[in-house]
Amino acid sequence: MTVSVKEWMTGDPVSIDAEAPALAALDAMIDHGIRHLPVLNQAGRVVGIVSLDDLRAALPLDVNLQRPPSPTERNTLRETTVGEVMTHAPEVVSADAALDEAAQRMADRRIGALPVVDGAGRLEGILSETDVLHAISTRLWTDRVRERRGQDRELGALLDRWRAERERIRHEVLESGREGDVLIAQSRLGGIDDEERAADREGARVADSLRSFAERRLAALDRALALAAEGRLTTCERCGKRIPLPRLRALPGATSCIACARAAEGEG
Repeated sequence: MTVSVKEWMTGDPVSIDAEAPALAALDAMIDHGIRHLPVLNQAGRVVGIVSLDDLRAALPLDVNLQRPPSPTERNTLRETTVGEVMTHAPEVVSADAALDEAAQRMADRRIGALPVVDGAGRLEGILSETDVLHAISTRLWTDRVRERRGQDRELGALLDRWRAERERIRHEVLESGREGDVLIAQSRLGGIDDEERAADREGARVADSLRSFAERRLAALDRALALAAEGRLTTCERCGKRIPLPRLRALPGATSCIACARAAEGEG
């Protein structure tokens, strides 16, 4: 979806007349903590823009937003007007223009602010560098929140799968344990020949091996679910960075990211 200038511009901006003293423009900037003033004619149309840099270049004094001019400085600069120092016929933008295009114009032409005008050239707002930065930071924050929510949903689904797998393994380990005990008991009884006894022993060995694998998997799942309950499942214990979900899917209960795991292996 295209984001418009109107969504991020500063509406009802402070403006000034071209015939006003340049010191009045500086006073307005100091009072409102701004760096740009659209300059309007009597019909409310934008005819120029004056910036703090314009005032610094034109006025022979230390121009900044923290210190108002002294009375002596005011007396010496009283005759200088906004029209003498402003940028005439400045770049403007419409409220329905795309924000990214306006920001690109500002970057390409090194413009600190764009007056926002209607079809007749009357002032509707101003789009400053600060407004653009707010838009970018908000977009980045929104993207991060959306990404975290997606990761949280994936993690929740993974935990559900782990819980279901843990219950299946517990049941299967219990059943395989019982079957192994039966096979061992039968092999010790008389009435079966050596071939059957050997087959039973092999079956018991295979069952015991599978049970060992299942028990290790069960221990890993228990460890992973315990870490999740403590809020530590996705955090690497060595570097503190996030452990990617694909690694956790492959190794439930992993306590380090792949980089730290490799580093630990190298240290070992």
